[in-house]
Amino acid sequence: MRRAMLSWLVFAFLASTVLGGMPDEVKKKHEQMLYPVVRVTVGSGGGSGTIIYSEDRGDGCQTYVLTNHHVVADAIKVREEWSSLLQMDVKKEFNEEVKVEVFRYAEGSRQDFTDACQAEIVAHDRNHDLALLRLKTNRKMDYVAKLYPDNGKVYIFQPIWAVGCQLLHPPIVTRGEINYLDDVIDRKVYWMANACIYFGSSGGAVFTEHEGNYYFLGVPSRVAGTWTQVVQHMGWFVPITRVRQWIKDEKLDFLVDPKVTPTECFDLRDRLRKEAERKLMPGPKEPTPASR
Repeated sequence: MRRAMLSWLVFAFLASTVLGGMPDEVKKKHEQMLYPVVRVTVGSGGGSGTIIYSEDRGDGCQTYVLTNHHVVADAIKVREEWSSLLQMDVKKEFNEEVKVEVFRYAEGSRQDFTDACQAEIVAHDRNHDLALLRLKTNRKMDYVAKLYPDNGKVYIFQPIWAVGCQLLHPPIVTRGEINYLDDVIDRKVYWMANACIYFGSSGGAVFTEHEGNYYFLGVPSRVAGTWTQVVQHMGWFVPITRVRQWIKDEKLDFLVDPKVTPTECFDLRDRLRKEAERKLMPGPKEPTPASR
């Protein structure tokens, strides 16, 4: 009787853990690392992205995805047009929309369905290889990645997880460690990790644990290779330090400051753009001297 009761208790425990849910720590990993990562496609190509903001601060619910510039580069169009105001040819940007797919899961880990929506490119920087997308929906997203805090330490051997849509597969998670913090590529600092990444991981996320939660540490951007093969365990990512600096340089402070709204930031960006245009305007011509 006691043995039968023990067997039943073991079965009930396994059923509640495996079928009825999952351990709290595994659930946290799903919600904080897997669920915020999305697939970004431009035409027949693309990569990954990470939801880093989805809030309503009085200007409607807005959702923003961080990705690499090279993931959406084909959608960025710049051409020269004549400006009657400036009386000169000026370069203007005409960006195409991109598609973002948010994955939904059943039973925690089983892919259930995919929400696809269009997104506009609102900021991009080829030198930093970063771009910010705004989803064309007013629905709040359930899962948003938390940016690694300024006071968090980063060191070699630190465990990390890389999440991305390798070969445009739904998000795949690989685990590794920080390998190096001082590589400079194209005059920009990159951090290296040995979590396996591949084409399509670009624009995704690297996460690490800090004080019991999992935080966004950077954007997978490059992978090592030879003439004949890709070295998957030697990958570089844009570090959170550069991400934060880019956010400030682009006047996108709402992404890091809860007191600032997206409207305030984009109004400021528009003012700065108009001021730059005014500086380009030709000054008044010198009067022609009267002939004697």
